[in-house]
Amino acid sequence: MELKCDDVVPGLGCDFVAKGSTAEEVHGAMMMHGGTVHANLMDGKSPQEMMQAKTEMDAHISQLIAANN
Repeated sequence: MELKCDDVVPGLGCDFVAKGSTAEEVHGAMMMHGGTVHANLMDGKSPQEMMQAKTEMDAHISQLIAANN
């Protein structure tokens, strides 16, 4: 299974591809990548905004994995 970063955030211009044997592995790889490489997208956000964004991103990634694999 795999998921492209640019599919998660269209137009970001990132060529990273998360890969794994299971949806959980792909999801974990994508979240780790986003947290390190794209951490600047959360700059200036409150803790509540960060939790909301993480929740929304988790759901979005899960939907994309299900649709693409």
